[in-house]
Amino acid sequence: MPFGDLLRTQVMLMTFAGATLIGLTLTAVVIRQTLRPFSDLAVAAKRLGTEGSLERLPESGPCEASVVAKAFNTISERVSRQVEERIRLLTAFSHDMQTPITRMRLRVELAEHFPEREKLLRDLREAERLVRDGIAYAKNSHITSEHETPVDLRAFIESIVFDYRDTGRDVSVNGAIQGVRTVKPAALRRILSNFIDNALKFAGAAEIAVRINAAGETVVAVMDRGPGIAPDKFDTVMEPFVKLQHRSTDQTTGVGLGLAIARQLACEMNASLLLENRLGGGLSAQIVLAKNNADEA
Repeated sequence: MPFGDLLRTQVMLMTFAGATLIGLTLTAVVIRQTLRPFSDLAVAAKRLGTEGSLERLPESGPCEASVVAKAFNTISERVSRQVEERIRLLTAFSHDMQTPITRMRLRVELAEHFPEREKLLRDLREAERLVRDGIAYAKNSHITSEHETPVDLRAFIESIVFDYRDTGRDVSVNGAIQGVRTVKPAALRRILSNFIDNALKFAGAAEIAVRINAAGETVVAVMDRGPGIAPDKFDTVMEPFVKLQHRSTDQTTGVGLGLAIARQLACEMNASLLLENRLGGGLSAQIVLAKNNADEA
């Protein structure tokens, strides 16, 4: 083949290869732009119901994506209005109940000779606790103000343990704790305090352990040797106002909002809660902190 013909063939092949590469690149960009609204929809769907306010999805792009975005925005607004209404009702009811309960408690305390005085005071204290937890649940429903902050897990957990020990509670750390994790400190403290309070209530003691799971997530577990929970109740017990009966008694304990509040707070920092029964008896209540590129092992 003459040199000129060979050169023209090489130029044509290079031109064809370049045009093909450009065409594939443009196709990839178009596909990505086309599928991006659906990716945004998936992210928004996961956040729906876990955050106080959601940004509306852009109702633009391909016809199908626009229709789906409009439908999702309508559903999101409807759900937000319903949640807001229920939270307002719960907050108003809880606040209104505080005054009569306080008034009744003061009257009972002033009655020196009353045969059922202690029992009635105990019931009133339980009612007060229910009201306080109801207000806390309502307030926590739309927590967005706390910023995520890197914390030293060892120092953070030890400070919680020392606070309990100062009041004579049996709370200890099992194993070594190390690493820095990006969390919402107040939210994490409340979650762990709820786990510890439950462990102390049912077992009289609590142990805290930290590990890294196979996915690289940090798992903080609060363990006890109490009666545990039936596996089919793990999801149910995290719902608001769900109270389980103690296995060894017929009495229900608590007001059923502690774990619901804990799950709310966990969602706010992209974490999850897990409950597991321990071998040999007892419960392990865990918060799983998602891996963050800013975290240090």
